[in-house]
Amino acid sequence: MAVHQHPQYAPTTDGGRRTDHRVAIRVGIYLAAAHGFAGFLYLLFWLGAHRG
Repeated sequence: MAVHQHPQYAPTTDGGRRTDHRVAIRVGIYLAAAHGFAGFLYLLFWLGAHRG
């Protein structure tokens, strides 16, 4: 019975530099932008509901 082992891959690199850190920064920026946009939409709906 053969034991299945997952292959070991080298970390992703771009021009010899690891990309993990840059990907984490990009994800953080996207999350902040998405929350800012959601907050803006919430403000617009709140103002529309309280108008008048």
